[in-house]
Amino acid sequence: MNPFALSGLLIGLSSTGMAAWVFLNNRSNIINKLWSIFCISVAIWGFGGLAIGLAKDANSSLIYWRLAYIGVVFIPCLFYHFVLVFLGLHRRKTLAVVYLVSVGFLIANATPLMHYHTTWMFEQFYFIAPPGVVWPYFVLYFFIMVIVSHTELWFFMKKTDSNLKRTQVRWFFMATAIGFAGGATCFLPTFGIKLYPYGNFTVPLYPVIMSYAIVKHQLMDIEVVIRRTAVFAGLFAFVYGIFTAVTVIGQEFFKNNLGWNQWIAMIPTVLIITLALRPLEIFLTNATEKYLFQKKYDYRELLRTFTNEILTVLDLQKLMEQTIAGLIRIIKLESASVLLLDKDAKVYKMMAGTGVKDKNLTFKEDATLISYLKATHQPIAQDKNSDKIEGSSTLKDDFKLLNARLCLPIILHDNLIGALCLGMKKSGEDYSQDDMDVLLTLARAEAIAISNAQLFDELSKTQAEAAQREKMAVIGTLAAGINHEICNPLGIVRGQCEMFLLNLRDGFYKDLKQEEVLKISAEVMNKVIRETDRATGITKKLSSFAKPSKRSDFEEVYIEKEVGEVLGLIGHDLQLSNIDMQTDFPKDFPVIVGDKKQIQEVFFNIIRNAAQAMDKKQGKIVVSGFSENGSAVVRIADNGTGIPQDKIEQVFNPFYTTKAPGKGTGLGLFIVKQVVERNKGTIAVESEVGVGTTFTLRFPTPLASLAA
Repeated sequence: MNPFALSGLLIGLSSTGMAAWVFLNNRSNIINKLWSIFCISVAIWGFGGLAIGLAKDANSSLIYWRLAYIGVVFIPCLFYHFVLVFLGLHRRKTLAVVYLVSVGFLIANATPLMHYHTTWMFEQFYFIAPPGVVWPYFVLYFFIMVIVSHTELWFFMKKTDSNLKRTQVRWFFMATAIGFAGGATCFLPTFGIKLYPYGNFTVPLYPVIMSYAIVKHQLMDIEVVIRRTAVFAGLFAFVYGIFTAVTVIGQEFFKNNLGWNQWIAMIPTVLIITLALRPLEIFLTNATEKYLFQKKYDYRELLRTFTNEILTVLDLQKLMEQTIAGLIRIIKLESASVLLLDKDAKVYKMMAGTGVKDKNLTFKEDATLISYLKATHQPIAQDKNSDKIEGSSTLKDDFKLLNARLCLPIILHDNLIGALCLGMKKSGEDYSQDDMDVLLTLARAEAIAISNAQLFDELSKTQAEAAQREKMAVIGTLAAGINHEICNPLGIVRGQCEMFLLNLRDGFYKDLKQEEVLKISAEVMNKVIRETDRATGITKKLSSFAKPSKRSDFEEVYIEKEVGEVLGLIGHDLQLSNIDMQTDFPKDFPVIVGDKKQIQEVFFNIIRNAAQAMDKKQGKIVVSGFSENGSAVVRIADNGTGIPQDKIEQVFNPFYTTKAPGKGTGLGLFIVKQVVERNKGTIAVESEVGVGTTFTLRFPTPLASLAA
């Protein structure tokens, strides 16, 4: 069998199989009918090519050519008709003219006007040459209709908003373009171009590509009921048939061009087929699994992923993104998105999505999709129950915008807070009742996770606001001391300068010698310098206290010195509050290792809190230190109001405060505990109502740390 006859056989078998499959799956659909008739026309050409390649004389080959062209003359009009119906276009008059032209060429096909002679070509079979007078016009008509049809498909792909439809048309365009481009090589020898029509072998590719589009992208609304083994067998037979054809051609090459006899020429062909058999089987197995039949997802993996990885996320945006990523990966979806209620705008916004064109989609509360989910608290599947809902046309538009096949409500306390919208499965399967049961459970869990993330977000904002209030309270405390410590020296400076200038103006120095005046001015300047240094020292202390540490390593910290720095900042405020401040550190008090500025913050917060807890006429705060078991121990004791025993365990909790509303945020001691532990220390509190409170801080000393 020569290659031309073999290609005709493959075309006939593949096109007949495609026609039967499409027609039997949906006999009532006009699209399926038209495509089946088109495939039959191609099959007639294929089997005719088989007969032509096997013809023994010119007369019989001419008859076979005319029989084959009964199918060929109708290929352009049937293809154009199918494209119009497939795209929903209505051009009846044009279509009628196209069919009349094809009928005209059919009549000419039975006469010498189309074919009147065949010539032995390529030393293999008879080809039409020279052609009849009508032949060039038919070829022109054939190409015009193919180009017009593909142009319609191209422009439809560019303007359609449906991702699914665009994908279907893209695969259809590619399949038919390959088939027509390959089949067109059969026209060339008729016009004297001595090129063997190997392109005929590409024509059977279009049924394979169309099968893929039907299985994966639901082309022509065909329900996929093919078993994996059947698809694999069909693909294997087709690809191996193509491969065998190539090896047969190779055998002919070895025989005719190298002069080998038939049996010797068969040896490399057999070797090639044998070596390629196993790799081809592995390749097709992987291809059918990957592209045609996605494995069914594991419910346990889905539940495990959501429980362990997603539902514990407290960042709302991250939660949304991980939810979509998990669903896409595990269920193998082409698209997915999540809508969430914006209470202020009263709309449902898309927070995250994959495979959705518009990332900024919003739906009003009265949208058909939202209204249904809000009223029923039940999922809605596009293909199963959307037509039964009032406003189904609007609902379908919503599904198209979301590129979704299933929408599930996210319900919290009987309120619709969002929706989970899932697209088509890559396997092409519908969502089963088991799917919906599992996904509804996940949607309920998602609602709790969203609520937790939103509460955490609100808490974070509250903490930030409270921390800002705490910061402002600290600044207020510092302001009183700074005002006193800086304004006093500045007042002295101003007074000394003014006094000198006034005396100079009033002539008090006119009777003095120049040396005496210089001496007086030098004394004034020295006082100015001393008071300026004093003010500068205060500002340096403030700057040092306020500036965060940039050190990554701890350093030696002298606690008694840092306590003195703090008292320099708030000492005046304590004096104004009539609080006696005392320190008691032994000379050999050990050095600790930590962050100097953080240690300052600890003492500042505790001493300030102690001062604010005073309600007596004469308050007292004592900061003392001693060594114990390799630790530096610091006690800060006051004689304030004290803390009740049932409240004492709460003092380090965030936002807990015993102060009057508006007087404190409850973050001071919470921050103190965090900072102490960050510096490898511990803090404890003892208190008695009416007697006072004592905070005990313990820090490891460098020697103790080395010994440990």
